Amino acid sequence: MIGSCLILCIALDTPTISYPETLRENVIQTMHGIEVQDPYRWLEDDVRESERVRDWVTEENKVTRQYLNSIEILPSIREELTKAWNYPKQGQPFHRGERWFQSRNTGLQNHSVVYTGNSSTTIDEVLLDPNTFSEDGTKALSTYSPSPNGSYLVWGISDAGSDWATWHAKNLTTGKMLPEIMKDIKNDSPSWLPDESGYYYSRYPHSDSDGHIATTDGAELWFHKIGTEQSEDQLVWSDPEHPNRFYGASVTKDGGWLVISVNEGTSSNNAFLVKGPDEKELRWCITKFVASYDLIGGIGNTLWFKTDYQAPKGKIVSVTFNHKKESWKDVIPEQKNILRSADIVGGRITATWLEDASTKETVHSLDGTELYSVKMPGIGTASGFSGDNEDTTVFWSYSSYNQPPTIYTLDLISGQTELFWQTTFPIDLSDIVVQRKFITSTDNEQVPLFIVSHKDTELEGNNPVLLYGYGGFDIPILPHFSASRATWIKMGGIYAVGNIRGGSEYGRKWHEGGMLENKQQCFDDFIACSEWLIENGWTNSNKLAIQGGSNGGLLVGACMTQRPELFGACLPAVGVLDMIRFPLFTVGWAWTSDYGDPKEPEMFKYLLEYSPYHNVREGTCYPPTLVTTGDTDDRVVPAHSFKFAAALQYAQSCDNPALIRIETRAGHGAGKPTTLRIEEAADVYAFLWQSLGM
Repeated sequence: MIGSCLILCIALDTPTISYPETLRENVIQTMHGIEVQDPYRWLEDDVRESERVRDWVTEENKVTRQYLNSIEILPSIREELTKAWNYPKQGQPFHRGERWFQSRNTGLQNHSVVYTGNSSTTIDEVLLDPNTFSEDGTKALSTYSPSPNGSYLVWGISDAGSDWATWHAKNLTTGKMLPEIMKDIKNDSPSWLPDESGYYYSRYPHSDSDGHIATTDGAELWFHKIGTEQSEDQLVWSDPEHPNRFYGASVTKDGGWLVISVNEGTSSNNAFLVKGPDEKELRWCITKFVASYDLIGGIGNTLWFKTDYQAPKGKIVSVTFNHKKESWKDVIPEQKNILRSADIVGGRITATWLEDASTKETVHSLDGTELYSVKMPGIGTASGFSGDNEDTTVFWSYSSYNQPPTIYTLDLISGQTELFWQTTFPIDLSDIVVQRKFITSTDNEQVPLFIVSHKDTELEGNNPVLLYGYGGFDIPILPHFSASRATWIKMGGIYAVGNIRGGSEYGRKWHEGGMLENKQQCFDDFIACSEWLIENGWTNSNKLAIQGGSNGGLLVGACMTQRPELFGACLPAVGVLDMIRFPLFTVGWAWTSDYGDPKEPEMFKYLLEYSPYHNVREGTCYPPTLVTTGDTDDRVVPAHSFKFAAALQYAQSCDNPALIRIETRAGHGAGKPTTLRIEEAADVYAFLWQSLGM
């Protein structure tokens, strides 16, 4: 724990705050016969183009900085976080042909460095160092993709946390840069042809990649021939009548089958097209958007897919093409656990499952027969188990709340695992324990709740607890290691994670139970976890903090506006907080698959009922709140956070702080350099220290 003398010497009085006077305009929009007030709509203007928004950001940051700097323990927390972060980190090694690749970070490097070599144990040549992209670390590596035989490398660079990236290419045999500069690309990576002649990719030629709040739609699939200019690329597929569709290309490793996944918005349901190696035209294989189909591999004319069609928990099917006729077959049927991912490697199927939000791994023959299961080190998360069909050994990594990522090898033939690499962490983790409880929610459903604490924690009802949640978009929140969370526990805190509805912890049913007209169930689940922690002696309402980012920021905003008396501190990060206007910016329109469309009368009323920005009530005492965002976030635009913070400051009826911390030259979170991550974590924990009376 951080020094007890320092703890005793710090005054816990809340510093006095004088907020900037934020202009309120009389903006009223009538939708479906209902008047919706929006006094802070002017804060939606692009911060890079609006002087008054820039001035507001500057003044708010001054107030927040003054408050945080007045917390005397802040430098000590920052120092402890820096020590905790300073440990070696490695990604899983992988090969393309005879060339091997791996990312590594010595500890405090802003970004991990990509290395290459000629074997898994001699990866020691620096191939790509993102720390040289910019002096302040705000330019980051968005993707890197070696060609199938390791002859070429394509990599993307994003600026200021943007989802947009510019791609570059290099001949790894000659060491020379290639002429192409690829633009208008967002959240994608190359899908190479087996002969390395080029790759498929998705881009937005009609979107504004320089405008961070501009609407992004009209994706198209293109083919790029390596070594040529982007202007020479060939359009493969577009559908102007359906601009809300996304395209993802996959090419089988051995036979060159092209599979194009077609998604509408962020829905997990997709259709797909195929083209055989000897075919000239794409053709539809699945045309209806009623289930998910994810290609896991192909051998010859047989493709394998992970799908939830008539299997809410997931299954693996194969389809064999014979003169354009399709023969479908169930290979691994639906199980009691959730099928998370799979791959075809070494003539085997590796299948990763979720068992109560913890990883289970099995290996099967190609006909689906289970050969063996891989023993996990504990309750945690494993990933990897992928490679080529000629491989006999695969790499995999495991981590949990009390174990940093550790890399293992798996012999696919014998099923034996061996330790490949283990880091040395600067904090003793042996006293940290992980428990998994099951909480009864409002509809009697059992919700998993992970609790990470010191082994000697006493349940006297006065512990500071930080509860995290997400609950959306079919995304599970799984046990993983975090140096900052380990530091929080060493500070005397407890960390908890609620696996609430909206994610995929229990498959399709779990997701659908927290989307559209069921979205309130996410908040009910999270509140049920909060109440359980209090009722079972872990904490009390003055010591309970809640945190979430993006869709999780919505979760925090909704819970704190519905139950302000339940929490001691609230941390909504880069949140979706205006549920009426979210479709109007960047890719927000795509989220209607999970949230619903406010243009529809019934969904409008439902969204308005829980929209955090619209449910801030004047005269209410809200918990101490620190809103965090980035000024150039081009996924969830910062206007969500700006408007919510302004409304909160205006409505606050007590002395609890209502602050907003706005990172400059930062986006939604991806690519943020280590220095900024440590600074933000230190500010958040200092805020909690002050707010929870630690």
